Amino acid sequence: MRRTRELLYGEETLRLEILTTPLNRLHLSVESSPILYPALQTVKADMERMRLRKIKPFFYLSTGYGTIEGTTNICLGFYDHNERLRALNKEFRGWTYSYEDVVATIRHEVGHAFAYGYKLYRLPEFREVFNVQGNYFRTYPMTDQYIRYVNPWSRDYVNPSGDHYAQKHPDDDFAETFMVWLTPRLNWRRKWRNYPGALRKLEFVDKIAREYRNQEPLIENVPYEYEGLGDFKITVAQFFKNRPTHYRKLAAGFVDSDLKYIFRARPKMRNGNKIERGYIHADNFLRRNQRVMVNRVSQWVGVEAAVVSDLILKCRQRTHALDLWVKKDEAEKKLVEFTTYISTRCAYYEVWGSYFP
Repeated sequence: MRRTRELLYGEETLRLEILTTPLNRLHLSVESSPILYPALQTVKADMERMRLRKIKPFFYLSTGYGTIEGTTNICLGFYDHNERLRALNKEFRGWTYSYEDVVATIRHEVGHAFAYGYKLYRLPEFREVFNVQGNYFRTYPMTDQYIRYVNPWSRDYVNPSGDHYAQKHPDDDFAETFMVWLTPRLNWRRKWRNYPGALRKLEFVDKIAREYRNQEPLIENVPYEYEGLGDFKITVAQFFKNRPTHYRKLAAGFVDSDLKYIFRARPKMRNGNKIERGYIHADNFLRRNQRVMVNRVSQWVGVEAAVVSDLILKCRQRTHALDLWVKKDEAEKKLVEFTTYISTRCAYYEVWGSYFP
């Protein structure tokens, strides 16, 4: 990789760009994740193996894992989308899920969706087996203080992760039991043969799943991203409750702050006017003028064309990610301003070997 690209796309720069990006501008999806998507396919294969074909949860990205109350919509933690986000999560929050943990968590959430989809919590036997007292949803604890009251020696609960999560609430007791039942190549009858309470719950899940798997869910599956990433304007750093100070000192190709100063955020249009009537996206603006700028700046500053073109390409990518715009009647002014900016950065590179002093 040539020197200019090493500077512009170094790991510190890429991490800083992520940390300073609002969640609703990350442009992530479940399908594009090299971690979540394969994990999801594994769980879907588990469901197919157990012939759970009628229940079809909707999966989307959010700030954590969970199943929306009374629905079959399941959110997945965006911080597990890729290895860079996972590394940042580990750095700032001190933990990360293994791939096996992600798969197990999705199985757990499918258990919630199964209970909600068929409204199992209304069944007398379900309430008796899982000791449901009162309203199934209104009694759910808002914190994890349950850990103070767990019985680590209890034989009434499965405890595959060692965190006694099944003891938090009957809702999670069922989901954890369902997760164990759905896990392939796990002889749960043998493993929990000396845990009569847990074994009874597993046998109940086995029975109820076989009974309902050929029936349509009692609720309509309406895909909806409740508190999806698009609802959050906070940056990734703010989500992690930290400041990217360390990366600001090390990032050798961070141009976001400069681009926000030169260009403007997406303007709010009124009366149904289309934004294209008065504005042009900064990425398109730079693309149209790229050839001229590369030729002129490389000639004026005395640097190779690649030094200029790599910097412009970086700026284009970031204006696209940041959704920056140019007012059409200010286009000429902004062209001069941006050309001056990249000329200065390229001059720094020529003298110091870096775009930033």
